[in-house]
Amino acid sequence: MKNLLIIPLICLLALSACKDEKRYIYEVEEQEIYQSANEKQNLKTTTQFISIAYNDLFGSNITTQQLQQFDVALQSFGDKNIIQEMIVKNLINRGGTQIPSDNAMRGDLPAFVEQTYLRIYNRKPNEFEAWKLKDMIEKNADITAKLVYYSLMTSEEYKYY
Repeated sequence: MKNLLIIPLICLLALSACKDEKRYIYEVEEQEIYQSANEKQNLKTTTQFISIAYNDLFGSNITTQQLQQFDVALQSFGDKNIIQEMIVKNLINRGGTQIPSDNAMRGDLPAFVEQTYLRIYNRKPNEFEAWKLKDMIEKNADITAKLVYYSLMTSEEYKYY
């Protein structure tokens, strides 16, 4: 008789323990872009600089191990500007970057300039910036998309958010 009462009790407990798995959906929040470089007031930390640079170039997050290696290099050297430039150069020259080809850059310069500013500076270029960069690229066949990215990512504005 005791066994007959225990079996339904066990089944009842088992059924009450089973719950539907909750599904979580994460969405990316829209980010407001800056209107000008003057709005950027905060200096990026070393990990922010490295993480953002990696994401800007590869469109994905950097691994913890890679981040620590770059961070150690940045922290152990006195002149952070030199190391930041070397990190950007290293990342740009790796395979798998999402930098447009030189033909794509020259094929639609206005779109390249605007998209690059949005990607790197999180803002649209002002009229002078757009004209100047477009003019420099048009007048100099040696300017590559990688060189444009390197120049923007090693600028003073890129160090701030």
